[in-house]
Amino acid sequence: MILKQMLVKHRARLEAAQKIMAETKAKMEAETANAKETKARIDELLSWAECFDKADIETRHMIVARLIERVEVRTGYKVHIKFRISLEQYLGKTSA
Repeated sequence: MILKQMLVKHRARLEAAQKIMAETKAKMEAETANAKETKARIDELLSWAECFDKADIETRHMIVARLIERVEVRTGYKVHIKFRISLEQYLGKTSA
């Protein structure tokens, strides 16, 4: 009788631990996928920076003109840059 009660108690604890482990594993896999996506975006940005660095001055001006709509320099040298593309568009969350 005591053995059966202990078995039921430990089986319930084991099932709870297995459930937590499965949830944690799913979270870890999601974070791993997120990390891979982030690394890919960083690599893409670095390749863009490399292309920009190697471009001639006219190409650089064209790239900047396509990305930036307006630059405002305010008193106290506060700079406000208005981009033509939003973060959501860059991340591919909305259509451009």
